[in-house]
Amino acid sequence: VSGLAEGFEKFACLAVNFSADLYAGITEKAKNSDENPVTMASNIASQTSSQTNSAPEDFIPSEDVQILQVYFGVKGQDKIESEAKRVHKSKVLITQVRQAVNSVLESPTSERLYKLLPEGVNLRGLFYESGVFIVDLSREFSEIYTFGTTEQVLAVYSIVNSICELDPKAKVRFLINGSEPDGEDGHIDLSGIFTKLDNIIAEK
Repeated sequence: VSGLAEGFEKFACLAVNFSADLYAGITEKAKNSDENPVTMASNIASQTSSQTNSAPEDFIPSEDVQILQVYFGVKGQDKIESEAKRVHKSKVLITQVRQAVNSVLESPTSERLYKLLPEGVNLRGLFYESGVFIVDLSREFSEIYTFGTTEQVLAVYSIVNSICELDPKAKVRFLINGSEPDGEDGHIDLSGIFTKLDNIIAEK
C-alpha cells in the first residue's frame, strides 16, 4: 500500500510540474500577443483534444487499398470525368460495384468536379440478376426528375459509367425506394436498361 501511495505521490508531483511549465509557457507566449492566457490555454487544450481524437476518416492501409475510377460532373461542361477513389480491396465484383456507387454518392476531391446526384440519396440495395446490375436508390433519387435533360443524363451515367469501369459490358437498371421508376417521368426513361455511354466523357 505504501508503495502504491508513493507512486501516486510521484505522479501528482509530475502533473503539478507539467501544469506549472505549461502555464509558464502560455503566460510567456501571451506577453507577446493580445490573447488572454486563459483563452490561449483553452484553445491549446481544444487543439490537443482534436488532434488526439481525430484520425484520417478515409485511412486505409496501403496493402488493403483498391483504386476505383468513378464519375462526376465537370464544372462549366456538359461532361463527366472520372476521379480515382481509394476503397478497401475486394475480389468480389458486386462488392466493388457497391463501393463504386457509394463513391459516386459522395463529393469529389477535385474542385473542378461536382457531384451530380441529388443530396440525401443513398444506396438501399444492389443486386445482380440475369446479367444486369440492379441499383436500388433511396426516394431522394426521384428529385432527378426536376433536373434538365442534360443534368438527368449526366447524373444517371455518372453511376452507369462508374459501374462499367469495373465491367465494360455491364448492364444497369434502377429502382427507386424498391420500386421500378415510371418511364414517363422526367426526360430520361429510368425504367430501361443502361450501358456505358462514351460520348459524354470529358477528354483529359
